[in-house]
Amino acid sequence: MSALLEQFRPRPGAIDGRWAAGIGDALARLAPGPEPLRDLLRLLNHFGGLAISEDEVEFDGDSVEWTDVKAIETHKLAGYLLSGALDKQIDKLPLPWFPFRGLALNAASQAALTLIVATVDGVFRRAFDVAIPAEVHYRGLLRERTLTPGMLATLLLADPAVRKAFTATAEAHGVEVRPADDDVLDAARQRARRVKALWNVVRSDRDEVVGVDGRSAHLGGEL
Repeated sequence: MSALLEQFRPRPGAIDGRWAAGIGDALARLAPGPEPLRDLLRLLNHFGGLAISEDEVEFDGDSVEWTDVKAIETHKLAGYLLSGALDKQIDKLPLPWFPFRGLALNAASQAALTLIVATVDGVFRRAFDVAIPAEVHYRGLLRERTLTPGMLATLLLADPAVRKAFTATAEAHGVEVRPADDDVLDAARQRARRVKALWNVVRSDRDEVVGVDGRSAHLGGEL
């Protein structure tokens, strides 16, 4: 990933023209064919990719013009990877549907994120707190809609140069970039604190029971 970004990393400041990295764009650069063929290959960005231009922003083949964007909300990388990015990537794959699939996947991702935060958040806190532009709120035909990145686009946004270029381009179009009010990682940290507190209570009660049983056994031996 780092070697790939070194070749295609955007220059500082707002994007002038088009910058893109993704499955389709990578194949289009390699294809020695006419432009219509490369345009066809770029459709594979549907399975993962990010494109930023002076006119629009594109996540995984879905794009919106900057003139329609109302605001962009950032989320902490670690939390978003195991929630929004994972959910969108699963939706992009031809997986079979089953009842309550969304609820089951959401519960599993929340449980996994809570476990990760409870065990290694202190060690990797700085990395976990990297915030990426993850929700692009824009005007739809009837209501406000949100454009979000999948796994590959999320990892691309984790690169500081890409993230700064994205933010600079948004701000050049008068779009506000702000932290989300409902950050997934913050919610996971709250759950982890509650789990740890509950575990401390259970362990304390267990130690008290073991201590009483030990004294009882000792007295029984003396009698």
